[in-house]
Amino acid sequence: MPVAKSKLETFVSPEDLKEVILDFESYPKFLKEVQRVEVLERTDELVRAKFYIHVAFGGFEIESDYTTKYTVDELSITWELEHSESITKMNGSWALTETDDGECVANYEAEIETNLAIPPEVQALFVEESLPKLMETFRDRAEE
Repeated sequence: MPVAKSKLETFVSPEDLKEVILDFESYPKFLKEVQRVEVLERTDELVRAKFYIHVAFGGFEIESDYTTKYTVDELSITWELEHSESITKMNGSWALTETDDGECVANYEAEIETNLAIPPEVQALFVEESLPKLMETFRDRAEE
């Protein structure tokens, strides 16, 4: 699947947006697809988390779990899949830039491949439609 990219401008600092991105335990409160998250390991530079998700799209319903490793730098967060029965590839990044007025521009990039019996064009449509909504959800949460 091609890499999905999106850009977001916020009224908060990069640090405030980064805090929301790294607050994995709160994802079920504002991301409807995320049922539960277990943080397995956390340091200043690394987070390993297991996500339990339920997604309904295009007549398909998917329940799955996966474990992801996040690498955290000052203004970037990258991730890669560690384990999943249904996802074969998942990696991506958040790159945060502080504007002259102290606000944040976030660039998001992700690539996901699954072994699910869902046509690739439906998977691509899901990413195309859900990515802007995902970005807006993170922005709204940070700006609260």
